[in-house]
Amino acid sequence: MADNLTADLASLEFANDAFYQAFAAADLAAMEGVWAEQPTVFCCHPGWPPLTSRTEVMASWRDILGGAGPVPVACAAPRPAILGEVGLVCCYERFSNQHLVATNLFIRAGDRWRMIHHHAGPLARVPEEIAAADNPSRH
Repeated sequence: MADNLTADLASLEFANDAFYQAFAAADLAAMEGVWAEQPTVFCCHPGWPPLTSRTEVMASWRDILGGAGPVPVACAAPRPAILGEVGLVCCYERFSNQHLVATNLFIRAGDRWRMIHHHAGPLARVPEEIAAADNPSRH
C-alpha cells in the first residue's frame, strides 16, 4: 500500500510540475492539457474574480500567456496530499523576487491527475525557509 501511495504522490507532483512548466513556458496547449476536461473547474488568480468554468479558466490563461513569452514562475516547497480521488498540492509560487502562496487541486482521470482548481494569493511575509532558498548567501 505504501508503494502505491508513493507512486500516487510522485504522479501528483508530476502533474503539479507540468502546470508550472506550462505556465513558465507560456505554453497554452500544455496548459490546456493540465486542466480537467469538464465544464466546472475553478481558478482564482491574484486580484481577479473567481473563474468557475473551463471556458473562463482557459480564456484567462490565453490572456495571461498570450504573447507573453516565458514567464519567470517556479513552484517552491510543494506539499502534496491525496484524499481518495482528489490530489492537493499547497506550495509557494516564485516570480523573480515576489512570492505567492498557491493551492492546486487535481482529480484522478484514468492514469493521470488533472487540475480542477488553482488559487494563488499574496503572502503577508515570505517564510524564512523560502527566503533563504532564494538567497543562499544569507547563511
